[in-house]
Amino acid sequence: MTERRDIGWRLENWAHCVGAGAHKPGITRLGKDLDRMRKETEGSSSSSDDRRRVDKADADRIERVMRTLETQHRMMLYWCYIRALPPEVVCRKMRIPHHPATEFVKQFRAAQRAVELLEQQQTCDAGKQQTD
Repeated sequence: MTERRDIGWRLENWAHCVGAGAHKPGITRLGKDLDRMRKETEGSSSSSDDRRRVDKADADRIERVMRTLETQHRMMLYWCYIRALPPEVVCRKMRIPHHPATEFVKQFRAAQRAVELLEQQQTCDAGKQQTD
């Protein structure tokens, strides 16, 4: 069984796999900022080395989820992970008010959570089909 991973890491991994020509593997600008903020609040060490490893199987699972994801969430994740645009540009492209900044964060986290929920649902559905 695959270990439980942070959704941000999983989405970065997905972006590196599906957006192969878009940017070099590594950490996205948004991922770097989120990693820095998490490190500051938790006082933990950086996980940049872990973020650089590519897990193709997990990226394929995320890609299947992306195909069923609501358009607004999918576009949010596309702009943030595949294109690696700064939040203010994402807000402009998606017509999200960029002030207060919490509006972007709220919608960004909602998109991440939607991916997690859909993936759990698909995993449960697949498990039920195997038992039938």
